[in-house]
Order: sequence, then structure tokens, then C-alpha cells
Amino acid sequence: MAKLPPVRVARAATSVRAALQSLTRRMVPAEIDLLELASGFMATHTVYAVARLGIADALAAGPRPAGEVAAELGTSPDATYRLLRAAATFRLVREDSDGRFALTTLGATLRSDRADSMRAVVLMLGDPAYQAVWGRLPESVTTGAPGAQAALGVPMWEHVDRDEQFAATFNDAMTRLSALDWPTVEAVYDFTPFATIVDVGGGHGQLLARMLEAAPAAEGVLLERESVLPGAEAHLRETGVLARCRLEAGSFFETAPEDGDLYVLRRVVHDFDDDEATAILRTLRRHMPDDATLLLMESVVPAGNEPHLAKTLDLDMLVFVGGRERTEREYADLLERSGFRMTRVVPTISTISLVEAGPGR
Repeated sequence: MAKLPPVRVARAATSVRAALQSLTRRMVPAEIDLLELASGFMATHTVYAVARLGIADALAAGPRPAGEVAAELGTSPDATYRLLRAAATFRLVREDSDGRFALTTLGATLRSDRADSMRAVVLMLGDPAYQAVWGRLPESVTTGAPGAQAALGVPMWEHVDRDEQFAATFNDAMTRLSALDWPTVEAVYDFTPFATIVDVGGGHGQLLARMLEAAPAAEGVLLERESVLPGAEAHLRETGVLARCRLEAGSFFETAPEDGDLYVLRRVVHDFDDDEATAILRTLRRHMPDDATLLLMESVVPAGNEPHLAKTLDLDMLVFVGGRERTEREYADLLERSGFRMTRVVPTISTISLVEAGPGR
């Protein structure tokens, strides 16, 4: 993997890009700027169609005319050309003078056979169920309640339990996003001082396995629902760390292991409103040793008008589960109410930050 740039360099580059985008927008009439902004959904659906139809895989071997791609995929030649032409405007493909389309570096991330593939994430974001929930945003803003039940007929997590196809897409996307975050986390945080690392609500243990690889002398504990543990056991065995792990069934609203040195929650707290988040953290505080460390891996909302994905992820939490992304001050307050004291916030070059805390004094 390429060496990651320092956080300050990545942030400076992001600021420059945002400034250039802002300058470009100011050079067109406001109504044109708004039209382009409101048409953003077209990019989402174009990328989704390319991913869903497997077009990146069809172009993996090299440039091909749209007709050949259509013949392989069983799609309309005319419509396939029009999709590819649109995809070129979003930098996924490039058309040459002979009418052949080739994948760009960006488009190649939609190939299914690559370790860095983002196809699963795109399939989740463009899924009709996912899009239907976002369509309820006005109602969620009006009521302050999630819109998933109105869109799907049941709350979000119940839909995941009922719809196997969506669940598979969702879980694959979450696994990929976890892998995407990890190199940026490992670059800024040292896990080696901890003898026992507890992953609270860690799914199949993908993050726990990576933390144990980063801390070869540590042992791990995974707290998850009973139904999730068989899959976690299989994954931890496959990654070669099962012998160093203990799996515990339980709800983080009710219990937690009592022998950890580091307790990690990755994108767990943001799923819940302040009352529920406080209940989870208070449960941890009751069970964890007084000298243990708490680490929340979450997106932290920056102040001001700075563009940041956390600000739209916050709406994602609102419409799907009624949760929220939080500012640094909000995390400090939440932790204090729960019996902790925030010690620092460690930024990364991705959208995730590390909120570290210890038991309050």
C-alpha cells in the first residue's frame, strides 16, 4: 500500500480543493450552480448502474466498444453506449477516437476482483431501499425521527434481518469501509501498549483482527450478539488470531467484559441518540477497570462551513436509525455524562477520528 501523507498535508490539500471548487461555482450563475448541485443524484445512479451491471469487470482486460460490452452483459447496445458516455463525464471511463471505452483509475475501483474495490459500497449507496430512506429526509427533519420505517415498512435493523440480499450488500459495504479506515487509523494510533483489547459491537471481528495484528502481544475480546458470533469465529480463525481471542455474547446496553485495557467502539455510538449512547457508555464504565482506556472511532463534525463528509453522514444517521454524528464538544459532554473524561481527539486523513477517553475522576 502507498505511504499515507501526514494529516496536515491531507487537510491542506482538501482545503485547496474545496477553495477551487468554491471559486468554480462562483463563476457561474447561482441558478446554474443550483441545478448542477440538485442533479447530483444522477452521478449516484450512473455509478450504481456501472457497478450493478458489472461494466468495470467487462472492461478489465482493456478498451472495448460499447457493443462488445453489451453483448457480454446482455444489455442494450444503444443504452450501454449512453451509460458509458455519461460515465465518462464522471471520470469512470474514457472514450478513445475509435469509440472504445477504457477504465480510468477511478473506474477500476469498481472491479469486483480487486482488493481495493469499492463496488460493494456503491451497491449499498445506490440500492433502491437505501435511496428510498434518503427520500424521507424532509419528513425526518420535520419530525426529528428516522424515516426508515416509513420507507421500508420496518425499522432499519429489522429490514437488514429480513432482507437477505440487502443484508449481504450492507455487510459487504461495512466490511469494505472498515478496511478503508484501518490504514489511516493504524498510521496515527499505537495499539501495542495494551495487553487486552476489547472490541465492543465489532461484528465479525474484522477490526479486532487488524488491531491484534498491529499488537502481536495482545489478546482480544469480542462482544457481540449471539447470532453474530459464529461468523466472527470463522473470520478470526481465517485471519489466524482466534487463539488469542475470547468471544462473549451480550448486548452492550447490558454488559461488557471486565478485564480489558482498551475498549474500542467503531462507528457504534453514532447509531444512537444521546440518551441511548449515554446508556451504552455508562454500561462500559460500570464494567471496565479504572485504568482502562476507551477509544471511539467516529466521524467528528468540524466547526464552521468547512466541507466534511461527517455533515452529510449525520443526515444518514438521522434518516436511517435516529443517530447522529457529533462535534468534539458534543463528544466531550457525552463522555462526561457517562463517567468518562475525554483525553484527546486524534484525526486521520480519512473521515474517521479517534476519540480517546479514560474513566472520569
